Amino acid sequence: MDLFVINRYRETPDDLDTASQERINLEKLKKNIEERKRVNLNSKISVDCLNPIEITINNNEEDDDVIKINNFEPDKIHSDEPNVKLLGKNNVHHEFKVLGVNDFEKKPKVQRILPYWLSHPYNVSRDLQSQYFPLEDQNWLHKTLKSILNSEGITHLFPVQAQVIPFILQEHSLSNRLWRHDVCVSAPTGSGKTLSFVIPIIQLLLKETGHHIRAMVVLPVQELAMQIAKVFKKYCTRTALKVALLSGSTPLHQEQQKIVRHTESLGWVSEVDIIVCTAGRLVEHIQNTEGFSLKHLKFLVIDEADRIMDHIQNDWLYHMDKHIKLENELMSGKVSNLNWATLSKQKSPPQKLLFSATLSQDPEKLEQWGLFQPKLFSAAPIDKYEDDEYIRKYTTPSELHEQFVTCNAEHKPLILYHFLMDLKWDKVLCFTNAAQTAHRLAILLNKWGQGNIKVAELSAALDRNKRDAVLKKFTNSEVNILIGTDALARGIDVPDCRYVISYDPPRNIKTYIHRVGRTGRAGRSGTAITILQQNQMNLFMELIKSSGKTELPQLNIEPEKIEKILESYHSALDETKTIIHDEINLKVKKSIQLKRGFNPRKRKHE
Repeated sequence: MDLFVINRYRETPDDLDTASQERINLEKLKKNIEERKRVNLNSKISVDCLNPIEITINNNEEDDDVIKINNFEPDKIHSDEPNVKLLGKNNVHHEFKVLGVNDFEKKPKVQRILPYWLSHPYNVSRDLQSQYFPLEDQNWLHKTLKSILNSEGITHLFPVQAQVIPFILQEHSLSNRLWRHDVCVSAPTGSGKTLSFVIPIIQLLLKETGHHIRAMVVLPVQELAMQIAKVFKKYCTRTALKVALLSGSTPLHQEQQKIVRHTESLGWVSEVDIIVCTAGRLVEHIQNTEGFSLKHLKFLVIDEADRIMDHIQNDWLYHMDKHIKLENELMSGKVSNLNWATLSKQKSPPQKLLFSATLSQDPEKLEQWGLFQPKLFSAAPIDKYEDDEYIRKYTTPSELHEQFVTCNAEHKPLILYHFLMDLKWDKVLCFTNAAQTAHRLAILLNKWGQGNIKVAELSAALDRNKRDAVLKKFTNSEVNILIGTDALARGIDVPDCRYVISYDPPRNIKTYIHRVGRTGRAGRSGTAITILQQNQMNLFMELIKSSGKTELPQLNIEPEKIEKILESYHSALDETKTIIHDEINLKVKKSIQLKRGFNPRKRKHE
């Protein structure tokens, strides 16, 4: 610094005194300070291009010329400095574009706003034991249906039935010119969703006559279609309504003969009033069955809607809308003349009824159904977060007791055997993630139990008759445990199932909800156990929390009980390996024989 002077480097004459030298050094420091201020001022003017800089000069008698920059007043920087460029409001020059100025600004957070019908549903109680709605008090219910329900041993309605059925009936009590609200129902498995659409459809169709298809139920798989068709036929026994099943289990030409008939006076007429079908077979009939008409359809029910939503087969909804001539009327929204004649001729679309235990709350996914002013009935609670996002969670029946148990991978069969033999569990449904695992586990338990427990395998590889036979044995207690994959978890009603064991943890929350939903149905108590390894704990707990549940209680098993059955386990495991090895060798031999027995004819060369 200039204040610390060494004599041999002084540029001033030696005859200056100390006071003069200090004054000269002070002037140099002030000059450097002024230079720095001018440099900072120039950089400020060139950088701040997005917000114009106002530089004003105040010429007052009391003060010197002062430059004000954006309400900032430096220490008397004079306007006559050569390096300072004065800019006014009307002559701002933008010589350079500065990039990245707003990169670090805080962006406004976008809030998720659900449609009103999703964020404000009709709440449905999931307590099936204390909530009773006696049939005698339901004056809106038809006497024929009351008698059928009483003959089936049903004396009261469940909460979802007591809310959804009157709503549908009320919608159809209005004028036919008014379009009905579509209905979405999200309720736990076994809460009575099937009768929530079976009863109102039958009651409303009883008032009308005609050879037309007026109600249709679409399901994802054949087993569910057969189950729903049986329910419809049961409640239509004392009525004139006819039900048809279109699922692919019967050849197409046989189904065609059952549903349509040609007459001389009326032409093609329908033989049935209600159709229960799978999505793929519906498209086949639309394209190949002559006389198949859905013009008079009043109800379209989509059961297990989230599964059909994820796997839309052959774009069946588009083909159906086009078939009933609603595409031009609904999609384009064009009306030639707005008068009573055109409005009276315009038919209202069929009322859509969507049902699922894990119904999606994504508006983009629900948009593809083309719902008209829908109403949501849900048993799931609403969680409100800090950003005001409403997220609806999945629920299970309050009668269901959920637990988990941890062990090593080699001890999983021991845990399952302990439940069956030591705790005497009966009517058990066991889920695995692979058909091969289910097959090996069934062989192991049959050999291990030595006739004390009866194990059956239920997989998609079995045909319909064999599966029905296995389920019948399970109902009659001839089989103690059914082992299968997640093909059983979707909507299939396994009668009197008391326990559900997830031998392999579920891959997602929807799979878990449908697995445990096989028990604790219709107000009966049930138990669900998930067997986990230590490295699967965190992922499973995150999965449970994503459904809005708290942490599940852990079931502890004493190590002594596991050690007692180790010796018998190893012997049964050796027998199982031998049986599986023989099965593999038998398959290899059969494949070799087929290849050797196949002799294609040699082509004759002309």
